[in-house]
Amino acid sequence: MLLRDKVNADMTAAMKAKEAGRLSALRMLKAAIMNKGVEKGHDLDDAEVMQVVASLVKQRRDSIEQFVKGGRADLADKE
Repeated sequence: MLLRDKVNADMTAAMKAKEAGRLSALRMLKAAIMNKGVEKGHDLDDAEVMQVVASLVKQRRDSIEQFVKGGRADLADKE
């Protein structure tokens, strides 16, 4: 199973289980994968999907770091 197919299956499971936080993260991941695929002009393979995941993780970690430095623990927790 391709990673993007797994993301879709996990989204369905999160919707059925009413897990809002998990669903939100998966939707963001799916959107980033789709945007990168449009940018490259083809469906992404698993290696390219992993690059997208890695960049999103880095963005989230950087955001958390900035929120903590700014004294916004509430936003850091949400992120």
